[in-house]
Amino acid sequence: MKFTDGERLIAVMLAEVMEALKLDQELDPTLVKSLVISNDGWALRRKYSGLFDSEAPSDEVVKETGDILWMFSIIEDSITRLSGAEAEEAKGWFNNKWNGFDGNNDDHYGVARTMIEELGEFSQSRQGVNLNSHTQSSLPQYRRMYETFEGYLKSSQASPLSFNALREICA
Repeated sequence: MKFTDGERLIAVMLAEVMEALKLDQELDPTLVKSLVISNDGWALRRKYSGLFDSEAPSDEVVKETGDILWMFSIIEDSITRLSGAEAEEAKGWFNNKWNGFDGNNDDHYGVARTMIEELGEFSQSRQGVNLNSHTQSSLPQYRRMYETFEGYLKSSQASPLSFNALREICA
C-alpha cells in the first residue's frame, strides 16, 4: 500500500491525536504512526488485513450465508426436540450442527462473523462456536444439505424438521 504525502501526514496526525487522547481502540496509534513514517504500508495491510480487504462480498454470498445459518438454526432446534433412540442417533450424525466456514478461503466466513458477532443474528445458537471450520469442504457440504432442506421448505415441512428429514439432511 502506498500513501501520498498528504495521506501520510493525515495518518500521522490522527495517530498522534489518538495517542494524546489515550484512546483504547483496535488500531495501535503508535504502531500506525511508526509504520506510516517508515513508509511500511505493506505492514499496515498485513497487521490490519480486515481493514484493507479489496472487495465486499457479493449479495449472493450474503444471502447464501444467511440461508445456511438459518437452516442450521432449524436443524439444531429440531434435533433438541428429539428424544430416546432418535436423539442418540442424531448425536452421531456428522452434520448435526454448524461448524463454521473456512476462514482462509471462503467469503462466507467474514459474512457469518459479521452476522453473528456484529449484528447479533443467529447469536443465541452460535455462542461459543468456532466460526472457522479450517476446511474448504464445509461450504460444498452445506450447499448439498441446503438443497435437500429446500425441498422441506417448499413443502412447508421445515419447522420443526421430522426425524426422517433430519436424517436425510444431516446424516
